[in-house]
Amino acid sequence: MDTPIRNLETLDWVAGHPALDFVNTVSWASAGHPDYLHGYADLLAWTAQADLISPQDRRALSESSGHAQASAFKEAQTLRESLRAIFQAIAEGRGPPQADLDHLNAVMQKTVRWRRLSLEGRKVRSDWDFAGAPPGAALGPVAWKAVELLEDGPLERVKECHPGCAWLFLDTSRNSSRRWCSMQTCGNDAKVRRFRKRQKTGAVA
Repeated sequence: MDTPIRNLETLDWVAGHPALDFVNTVSWASAGHPDYLHGYADLLAWTAQADLISPQDRRALSESSGHAQASAFKEAQTLRESLRAIFQAIAEGRGPPQADLDHLNAVMQKTVRWRRLSLEGRKVRSDWDFAGAPPGAALGPVAWKAVELLEDGPLERVKECHPGCAWLFLDTSRNSSRRWCSMQTCGNDAKVRRFRKRQKTGAVA
């Protein structure tokens, strides 16, 4: 059986929220936890595809040394692990680990200096200005999206797919009945497993 290719081009965006989609850039249930992001350039590309940074922001954040970018990518991986621990606990009905909340808080404090208030007509909005920012500032948008979800919810809609997948998603179905990260992948796989089990046991479909 061929090993599936894991990169940004083959990544499924199924979570329904950028913070959860960020967590899902790792195959958590696979041996070795294969990553869909392979460096800082992928991180910026993912952030741009998630509509968290503009093309101008992406260019500004790219203007740094390779060493600084590699360090920022490691920070991103650590943040992703904390976000997974936080939202996995919520999906299981538990309180998030305080250490991971503290880590998220530290990222917020570190990146808030690049957040700006601006006036559009009569409306004040909060956005990002990454001119002169170090590569680690790219973690700000996803961290703040995670905080918005934690503060405003709906946390009761945060769910985890089956153990063979372990991806997180926001269940936006009307009656909160969604069971899989994707019906086209995990949902169909579950149907196939049930069908094969019925065939083995001789049960009527």
